[in-house]
Amino acid sequence: MGTLAELNDEMIVEAVRGSSTAMDRVVAAMSDQVRLMVYARLNPTDAQRQYVEELTQQSMEALLRGLSTLEIRTLAGLRAFTSTIVARRVADHIRNPAGIGRGKKAPRSLDSTVAAASAAGPLWQFLSAAATSPLSAAAREDQLQRTMFELAHLRQEYRAAITMAFFDQLSTAQIAERMGTTRQAASMVLLRAVRALRKRMTGLSEADWRED
Repeated sequence: MGTLAELNDEMIVEAVRGSSTAMDRVVAAMSDQVRLMVYARLNPTDAQRQYVEELTQQSMEALLRGLSTLEIRTLAGLRAFTSTIVARRVADHIRNPAGIGRGKKAPRSLDSTVAAASAAGPLWQFLSAAATSPLSAAAREDQLQRTMFELAHLRQEYRAAITMAFFDQLSTAQIAERMGTTRQAASMVLLRAVRALRKRMTGLSEADWRED
């Protein structure tokens, strides 16, 4: 499997033009990222884990079908395009989840059980403001799970901002466009969201962090 770091703007242009090699590279690089983006919007029980793979597959298929229509033919443009696809697929599923019947619960917003969420690592480091000592794999996984758990308890606007910034990897300008607000306002929402999540994670206020 590839990573987003292996993609560049020239490769995106080639994929939009229909190059099978470039499209294969996009699929390889985006699959894990899309799965993570789906996880960041769901909180599936063990019985609902199948939905993550189904939504990931649906999102990837939609991405490939719509790739030729990509207007901003850059890596940033691809991220924004993919974010829109995943958000719509997950929203449709939450409104009408397959297999939901009597005694079954619909997925909740955001995941609290994802194990190897690569994009949550930088989020945790950003929140802790220090990663000075090496951690075991078990400790890192515990931190990631706790981060996702606390994220699920933030207000919707804050969850959305953090999801777009750290999981979808959108710029502040792109986040502002999604929120229908100014870049400065989006930046403030993200700042407050990170502060709120940090407080839930550490119990410390912003003033406490400054004193340290």
